[in-house]
Amino acid sequence: MEKKVALVLALMLLVSGLVSAQEASPTIGQRIDAATTDAASFFNEHAGPAVDTVKSVFNWFGDKAKEWGL
Repeated sequence: MEKKVALVLALMLLVSGLVSAQEASPTIGQRIDAATTDAASFFNEHAGPAVDTVKSVFNWFGDKAKEWGL
């Protein structure tokens, strides 16, 4: 009886380990989605303000050119 209980518990542990290992590994689609989300987040945090800065510098030069009649 004790051997059967030990065998059943060992099998349950093995199966739960296999199931959790399968759930933990992301699929290729999930990896692509995560990479796309990370790239978009990076752009929004870093490149967005840089684009605004470039636009403001461009507008400043444009205003100066209009003042000087260029």
